[in-house]
Amino acid sequence: MFSGNKPPSGQAQQKTVRLPKQMAIPSYGDVQFLMQEAQKMSGRIVELPFSSTDKKTDFVLAVRYETRDIDPEQSMDPEWSLTEYKGGPPKILWRHPCRDISLICNFILQAGGGDQLQDIMQSSSALYGSSSEQAGSTGAYNPVATTSGLSPTRMVTPGAPPAQDPANIIFEPPRLGAKATLEGDLNKLQVPNLLQSINLAKMTGRLDIKTKVDSCQVFFQEGIPLHCNVKENNGDSALTELITWTAGEFRFWPDEKTQDRTVNKRLDAILMEGVTLLDQWKYLETAGLKQESCLVRKNAMMSEQELSARLEKGAPLPLEHQIEFYDMIDNRNTLSDLLRKRPMQKNQWVPLLFNLVSCGLVQITDQAPAQNRLARLKSIGVDENQFQSVIKTLTRTETGILNYYAFIYFLEQEYLRYEYFNLPFSLIVFSLGIRKGGDDSPVVEALQMIAIRRAMQRIGLVKRQIDALGHYETFDYAILLPNTNAAAAAALANRISDVLREAPLSSDMDSRALALAFGVATVPEDCVDLDKLIVAAKKARDEAKTGKRRVVLARDILMQSKD
Repeated sequence: MFSGNKPPSGQAQQKTVRLPKQMAIPSYGDVQFLMQEAQKMSGRIVELPFSSTDKKTDFVLAVRYETRDIDPEQSMDPEWSLTEYKGGPPKILWRHPCRDISLICNFILQAGGGDQLQDIMQSSSALYGSSSEQAGSTGAYNPVATTSGLSPTRMVTPGAPPAQDPANIIFEPPRLGAKATLEGDLNKLQVPNLLQSINLAKMTGRLDIKTKVDSCQVFFQEGIPLHCNVKENNGDSALTELITWTAGEFRFWPDEKTQDRTVNKRLDAILMEGVTLLDQWKYLETAGLKQESCLVRKNAMMSEQELSARLEKGAPLPLEHQIEFYDMIDNRNTLSDLLRKRPMQKNQWVPLLFNLVSCGLVQITDQAPAQNRLARLKSIGVDENQFQSVIKTLTRTETGILNYYAFIYFLEQEYLRYEYFNLPFSLIVFSLGIRKGGDDSPVVEALQMIAIRRAMQRIGLVKRQIDALGHYETFDYAILLPNTNAAAAAALANRISDVLREAPLSSDMDSRALALAFGVATVPEDCVDLDKLIVAAKKARDEAKTGKRRVVLARDILMQSKD
């Protein structure tokens, strides 16, 4: 309803930048963010549309800030105005040159039907610090008492495509009626600053941080972190890994407590480790690192003495760990493959790989060196058409993966390898579905065939070529992992879960409503009989369907039954 309205008189010739409309009265952080954007675009008008408390009136808050080139410190006060839209012609309620953001907030609240900001500013000042400390950070930090639960606004320019809706991430309150006292976006406020703010304010409660595929919980007591959980990781290492997150949204729920005590280090020590890890992670990302990246040695003939001399120039790490990781790199396996062979937490493998890459020992590539195996078979007289016809008899055309009985055949063959050569292997049985009625609905329906095929294609990108992916019974699926233990199989299952949730599998599907349940069983860790292996994997899958974990190990079921 605002697009046809002209700016206030005297501003017609000014270029205007309009932020997305928000359905609540702007908070202190919103107003400060607006002024910061005006400072960046000296001489231009920046507008923020919003609605009144009763949703019956719309407003546009506008600010213009002009910086003097000779002496920026002597620049004029920013010029603020508030325009009301209530059915008739637009009405300018006030214009005011002012640097006092709290005063502008009170003017806005009075016009929009909200309470004045005086009491709120006292409680939030401990988090924001002085006005000089606030610059560049508080635009992402919204006290919910003044924002009614809205995330911070995101700036757009006229004619630009609309930004992604941040509402894709949904937070569940820890209890009925609970309200978050802090919320924001990690794009605007980084994790180290967020943790320090909670610590300085001596807050007690639970911090939830979510991305589209990951989630984390940190419990605080008087600002001291007590327990942190990221996927299968807990404690100090989980909190260190959290610091490497650069995207996502957060909520802080006050007065939430836990009996778990997994964080043992001081927060300042963890922050130092985490910031170092973050710098190393950004370096690897800049080098093109992804889970599917192939790691290649730059010099295959390097001696151990030369290798040690090179590594001395890197970050201080145990030499034996670096050499062990270097020896795993075979120019064929991806990073995901290596972490399946030797599962490690992010704060363990990132420094190792950082040293190898920064010291010029390892190169990150998009794919392994091409090896056309079929071309080699053709060179010895193998008929390609006959070869492909055999594959077609083993797979289902609509999904492109092994049919049920072909999968059982390969499973039996792998079991025979275990009996003859004592080679371990793992079996993952998993279910895919869509929750009818949303991501909290207990009713799960089967996916459409196009979504199933795309899901299998994504799984094919993260599994090894020697892993067998197929149908299991009528509606489920399974993966056979030769020479793989339970921890590595669970890591793959979690990776598959992330890949399937990264983007919708079809245009009419919400990836948040995707229902996933993985059951993992291993020979000989869990059992030594093929029939017991299958039963154990199915029981673990059923447990994942009813519980909160998407990946359940058969060993966990066995331990529960013993207890």
